[in-house]
Amino acid sequence: MANYFIHPNEIKATAYVDENADDKLITNAIAIAQDLYILPMIGTGIYNELKTQIGASTLTALNTTLLGAYIVPALRYCALYELAEPMTYKFTNKSVVKKNSENSEPVTFQELTALKDKFLNIAQWYTERLKLYLVENESDYPLYSNPGNGIDVIHPKHDSYSCGWYLGESHESVPDFIKAEFPATYGTE
Repeated sequence: MANYFIHPNEIKATAYVDENADDKLITNAIAIAQDLYILPMIGTGIYNELKTQIGASTLTALNTTLLGAYIVPALRYCALYELAEPMTYKFTNKSVVKKNSENSEPVTFQELTALKDKFLNIAQWYTERLKLYLVENESDYPLYSNPGNGIDVIHPKHDSYSCGWYLGESHESVPDFIKAEFPATYGTE
């Protein structure tokens, strides 16, 4: 494999994916998850060091711990998050189709979204652990603070959770008795 941090068999053995699932789909999800979620958390320096050491089979003890105890658990759920749609839908020369078999029933879009949300929440928890470990052990991982120079260098993200902005409730959901109490605020004068 091309220096991936986890093998498709690990996803199959420890997660929700059936053993007969296509490794090509899983490998693609791993590659996407590594680039989109793990790289921003650890930065270009550690990311490239890990890929080089994995390729040369020379992982240091520190990087073995980082990979096994922190990156792999996060990557597993990031990959599952990215894998949910490709396992459900397939691009053919005719159109995009929903996969089906004789003995199973495809999930609804709402069920798929709920499952992806679950995977994302778990992944965020593990990426938070990863970040805290790197901050706590920054002296052992100098590339965390100094990932390199250049416009293509990604500096580590120092938060793993993201959420939208709360802009207040829309006026439609505000009860009429409150609108009557504060007419200037809700334009009911």
